[in-house]
Amino acid sequence: MYAFFYGKVENILNDRIILNVNNIGYEIYMPENDLNNLEGYDMPVKVYTHFHVREDDMRLFGFLSNETLNFFKKLISVSGVGPKAALGIISNISVSDMCVAIATENILTLKSVPGIGPKMAQKIIFELKDKVLKEEMEGIKDKKAVKKSENSENIQEAITALQVLGYTQKQIKDVL
Repeated sequence: MYAFFYGKVENILNDRIILNVNNIGYEIYMPENDLNNLEGYDMPVKVYTHFHVREDDMRLFGFLSNETLNFFKKLISVSGVGPKAALGIISNISVSDMCVAIATENILTLKSVPGIGPKMAQKIIFELKDKVLKEEMEGIKDKKAVKKSENSENIQEAITALQVLGYTQKQIKDVL
């Protein structure tokens, strides 16, 4: 419903900000690392938002990057992971580290987040692994501008196989 807000930060609280947009104050819940980046920042800021509605509550969740917002949406799509838990995950682990942990099925990294146990970590990996791997393959495709040919299917199969085996993007790029 709301893609982003552009305004001046009026107040920074523990888990949210009050953003003044044309003299209207919006309460926006944000991850800790984004809140820390806003401290002492006097210029207007652009906050990408997700409007979450429950039967008894409506809240705005905001992020300083669109990439983080998209990952937040993926996290809350996992059954059992609500917006507060997703914010906690994003506050403790960067999006890139989280994607690597999911792609390599690193449960220990996910368990290091307060409130995430082994079952929830496995559930997140199970439900998001295909989405994360698909995005990484699309990123490789865009960066390399792979031409559609008879070999492109073989290249995609090779990329997928290498990712499943735990190779990093840099190693896959070198091989290609």
